[in-house]
Amino acid sequence: MRIRIDGTHAELAHAIRQIRTVLPVGSVSTLLQTGRPYTWRVFINTAPNRSTGGRWIT
Repeated sequence: MRIRIDGTHAELAHAIRQIRTVLPVGSVSTLLQTGRPYTWRVFINTAPNRSTGGRWIT
């Protein structure tokens, strides 16, 4: 699953930390500047469910 998050640096850091506690995260993209000042965008790819025998290791 791919999750998109928009916000400030602090909001993104908090959201990524919260998502990592709940879901196995495969990768986090680099920060992308949006059209607004002080607003950034990041994409998070979550790994497959651990019980399915997915290929990603978290």
